[in-house]
Amino acid sequence: MGMFDRIYDAKGEEWQTKAFGRTLKSYNLGDAMPVPFTFQVEVLGGDHHLNYVDSFATVRDGYLTAVPDQRDETLPLLNYGGAWIAAPKGS
Repeated sequence: MGMFDRIYDAKGEEWQTKAFGRTLKSYNLGDAMPVPFTFQVEVLGGDHHLNYVDSFATVRDGYLTAVPDQRDETLPLLNYGGAWIAAPKGS
């Protein structure tokens, strides 16, 4: 799987992404994120007793606010590898 960054949800479950430079950093809800605005990022992980699942983490004003989360089509989307793949509607 290679290097990635870890994001932890409220249950302590690990979600992974390669979107932030693959520096092996860990982020918890409420932490400042490397991109200081509002967006979503694709993540992989969740309940380790089940299969891994794809989901989203939400960052608002530079702070991690939710993981896992539903896709909010009004927010920019950063894919798992770090490329912007969706801009806000109306832009």
